[in-house]
Amino acid sequence: MDSKTVTRADLSEVVRKKCSLSRAQALHAIEVIMKEIAESLQQKREVKVPLFGVFFVRHKKERMGRNPRTLEAAKISERHVVGFRVSRLMKDRVDEACKRRAVDLTAK
Repeated sequence: MDSKTVTRADLSEVVRKKCSLSRAQALHAIEVIMKEIAESLQQKREVKVPLFGVFFVRHKKERMGRNPRTLEAAKISERHVVGFRVSRLMKDRVDEACKRRAVDLTAK
């Protein structure tokens, strides 16, 4: 996974290697997990992934906005949006990894 974007295929490859599954089985496992998360969110249920974070659905009321190109006022309809709140442990892990990487880059 050298690219900046991690895809389902990348995730399934990691699962395949770590769990000794076939490519099809690993991809199926990732698809099942993604589908379950989506279905839970559609039912407005939170999805808690310990040590990672929480996916949740938030209701946004109708409001007035502005088209940034024309600056014309526009009504934004009410809708539900998916949010994500990262866990404290994951924040700390990412922060430490970024600090180590910055130190490694300055040492070169």
